[in-house]
Amino acid sequence: MTSSPVAGTRRAAPAAGPAEASRGRLLGLDVVRAIAVLSMTFVHVWPTGWWTPIHPPADPVPMLDWLNIVLTNRAMSLFIFCAGVSVALVTGGAAPPAGRAMSIARRRLAVRSAVMFPLALALLQYGEVILTLYCFWFVMLLPLTRLRARALFAAAAVCAVFGPVLRFVLLNHVGQWSMPHEGFSLLLHPSDLLYFVAGPDTLYASALLLAGMAVGRLDLHLRAVRVRLAAAGGAVLAGALAMWGLAAGPLGGARTLAAITPSRPGSGELPWIALFIMRPYRMFDISLPMGASMIGLGMLLIGVFLLLTDTPLGHRLLWPVAAMGSVALTCYVGHFLLLIPFNDPLPYSFAVFVGVSIVMIVAAALWRRRWRRGPLEWLVHRAMVWAVPGDRPQARAGRAFTWRVPRPR
Repeated sequence: MTSSPVAGTRRAAPAAGPAEASRGRLLGLDVVRAIAVLSMTFVHVWPTGWWTPIHPPADPVPMLDWLNIVLTNRAMSLFIFCAGVSVALVTGGAAPPAGRAMSIARRRLAVRSAVMFPLALALLQYGEVILTLYCFWFVMLLPLTRLRARALFAAAAVCAVFGPVLRFVLLNHVGQWSMPHEGFSLLLHPSDLLYFVAGPDTLYASALLLAGMAVGRLDLHLRAVRVRLAAAGGAVLAGALAMWGLAAGPLGGARTLAAITPSRPGSGELPWIALFIMRPYRMFDISLPMGASMIGLGMLLIGVFLLLTDTPLGHRLLWPVAAMGSVALTCYVGHFLLLIPFNDPLPYSFAVFVGVSIVMIVAAALWRRRWRRGPLEWLVHRAMVWAVPGDRPQARAGRAFTWRVPRPR
């Protein structure tokens, strides 16, 4: 690979006209990542009271109980969608490279999964499965990194239908696939790794990952693309909610499911109407509107926050939150450490959630004003560069992370 004659010097930024935003870091995407981490934190805190937790049999605060129901599974879904976007960006974004450059990007993504795997197993020891799934999903997505946005959107649409239907058939007529051994004991049972490759979480996540990759393959620096992304996301979200409302109300789906709850996996008693219902807890992975609504919401949030962070006021107000999203791995792992002092069993109070969130946002903002990467992000990056040396495509594109909005030249 030939080196640039001006290597080591800062190139002048291209002029940003009315149709194109600054070519710096996509802060709006970092804001959405931060929202995903904060939502996951809320679910792990599970607040039932404002200042002190409310334990059963007493009823929780109604608003907090509603938020717990709404964010359950949806926080994880947004986290998964953002992971798909990240896979596309680290393999070239809107202009994926070819040849050796793509080979380097793919091998680094595989190394990233390998480096994160021990940390993922440590969290799996305590029942947190998402990072372990990430390690497998990143590798599984490697053959698809050459696909363009249109092909990825088409594949996501197929999976958004095929995944829930297949999961419905398996759950209804075969039974539940239970979680394998947890933590490092998983290494002693290699056959259990199949759960992370073809289990219910992967069936549900496939559409979100592919849709996220498709979004990452768009030129998100163009304002027109951002507007269309937000509009399309809003339309998909509205359509999914309409499907759910029609099935639950006029078609009687809510009454039908209430009459047979709880259903026994493998009994065959679950009706087909369950495919069109978004239940709060169980069966989210067999819901057609659930996956579609989260894809639409992810597109809507990314489009809106990319537009907001491109304005001076939005940039300054959202910069601390974006700083947190830029070190999402460190914050995700860190929030478990911040919860250790509150060693009482769940639930915690809403005050605990607010305190942990403030600590993460402030710490991330202070860290990112001085360093490019978070502690865990730096370790993963160094391991990737050491294991797979070579120039990474568009490596300088994410460096700009300033409080002030870059002005067009």
